[in-house]
Amino acid sequence: MAFEYGAQKLNIRNPFRFEGLVRSIRGLLLLVIGVYLLIQIQPLLGTDKPRAWMSLVIGGLFVVGGLKALGGGLFQVMRFFVGRAAPASLAKNVAREAVNEREPTLYNAKMLHNMLMSKSNPTFVEPLGWFARAVHSVFPNLIVTPWPIRNVAQNLAMKLTKSLVAIAAFLVATLVVTMVFSGTEGADVGSTVISLILQASLLIYLGLLWVKLGNPLSRSNMTSLGNTTSKGLALVIIGSIALPILTAQGWIAFWDNMHPSSRQDLAIMMPLFEPVFRTGTLLTLTLFCALATAAIATVLIKARIRLVPIATSSSEMNNSWRFDLHPRQIFTTLRDLVLMQKRQQELPNRVYLDSNDTGDANRENEQFNGDMLVEIQPLVEEKEEPQSLRWARAGGTVAAQVILFIGALLLWFGADRIMDHVYALDQIQATRIDVAQAFNLLFIPAGNTAALLLASLLLLGFGRTLARICHLFWAEIFFKSNLFDLHCEGTVMRATHYRGADRHSASSEQDVFSFDATYFALATEAVSSTFAVSGQHNLEQPRYLLSLAPCDGFINSVMGDLEEQFRRRNEEIQNEKQADREQRLDYIRQEQEARRTGDMTAQGLVSPERRASLEADVVTSQDREKIARWEGDAGDN
Repeated sequence: MAFEYGAQKLNIRNPFRFEGLVRSIRGLLLLVIGVYLLIQIQPLLGTDKPRAWMSLVIGGLFVVGGLKALGGGLFQVMRFFVGRAAPASLAKNVAREAVNEREPTLYNAKMLHNMLMSKSNPTFVEPLGWFARAVHSVFPNLIVTPWPIRNVAQNLAMKLTKSLVAIAAFLVATLVVTMVFSGTEGADVGSTVISLILQASLLIYLGLLWVKLGNPLSRSNMTSLGNTTSKGLALVIIGSIALPILTAQGWIAFWDNMHPSSRQDLAIMMPLFEPVFRTGTLLTLTLFCALATAAIATVLIKARIRLVPIATSSSEMNNSWRFDLHPRQIFTTLRDLVLMQKRQQELPNRVYLDSNDTGDANRENEQFNGDMLVEIQPLVEEKEEPQSLRWARAGGTVAAQVILFIGALLLWFGADRIMDHVYALDQIQATRIDVAQAFNLLFIPAGNTAALLLASLLLLGFGRTLARICHLFWAEIFFKSNLFDLHCEGTVMRATHYRGADRHSASSEQDVFSFDATYFALATEAVSSTFAVSGQHNLEQPRYLLSLAPCDGFINSVMGDLEEQFRRRNEEIQNEKQADREQRLDYIRQEQEARRTGDMTAQGLVSPERRASLEADVVTSQDREKIARWEGDAGDN
């Protein structure tokens, strides 16, 4: 869909201003911190070169991330360019003046006709799979939302389900480990080690599960409905039972092969080794962020479901016509006169179907039929959003940017603390200290730093996920338009009309057509939506039909104007016939007057001598038979 500039605007607002403003603030703060870290390189080079290089790396990351966030945010705040061809068509536009459209379409002309005829909406397709059906059972009206929202809802529901199953599996695994080590030698040490392994596995699984969220506005999410399967749940359940047992058996075999002195040393070190890990804190952070993300997304989805009243109705009209016109006038008049007057903002109508065979209907009693499906230019419609949707969307956007900023700060602090551990390691190597002091000086602080870095990655992932979810609800723009569908079929009648003919001069002939037709018209007021993106292709996305409402006034206006055009043209033809009849009557009166007076020339009529000359040129029946024999026609008989 090419950008078409026009002085008359479509009044489509920029939906990303608030989101871009908050994003720009985060980018500016990151940029300031990054420049500060880069400025600190010069004084650190003389005193602490390793920390200077670390400042260079972290400062460079902050500058790059800050510029990206600041540029993207300012891009969203700036003017939202919308061409005259926006939004995308519902189906392929076959109008003569149609632009070169590149955006995908979810419908075709046949689907749109069936929607109007059957009072149904194929946009709301049945969910696939038992899990998707379960989600739609919990949210029964989720089926009437656009596909990107349905895909996000199913994805979040699957993430929640997998998280609950993983937590339940962790509890089951802990119970299994306790049962396996019950009464065995080294049970305390083995139970601690396996518990730490299971906690780390749960943390990694939940982190990867929640921070991994594809772009909801990707082309695949817009043009297809996701199919959520239960394979992941099955693997989690199987792993929760099999993995602890296998790990426990492996530890028992490892413990049996250890030397008694090594067992004693390991038992002594385990209480010191356990505080190194912060899996419990990280798990708490992960669960809190996951619940917050799910709660905000749930509020947004439920508020969006109630935003558009769903209807699947259309207006109908059928009747019969009989006019002294060629049937081609039905579709040309409808397209180029009647519907052209219904245009919005002086934009061409979207023609999805214009098929008829009236151009070849030139013989007596020849049948014709045709179809036309037109959409009037859609106009943007501002929906009255509920307060829950506004506050959840704005609050979620701010929370996402704050979480991203905190995650970046934790990454800075964690990276800065790495150099302290390097210096502590040098101190331990230079002095002889016992194991407990080494753990207190190095390993426990290093564990805290590792937990800090993991927490930063988790926050960055959760912030990115929450920002993408909120962006989806900023991007939706609603439109209202009228769809008109006409099917007409009938029979052509042809007659020869003699104009200016009389008994003395040659006849002039004119073929006059009339049609006897039956039509069936459908019309609806459609509410549709599309998802805008920031960039050059802002509205080149598929459009979803959400609601179809009857529009009796529109269809009455269209058909009334069409019949009025037919009557006007029919009256013109009848007036021409009446004028010709009056001309013939006037000629007869002149001829009678000339005969009465005997002055044919004075009356502008043909003299008797001229009439005899014309009659002499007429071919007789006998001569016509001779000519036919000469041409070979008689031989065929």
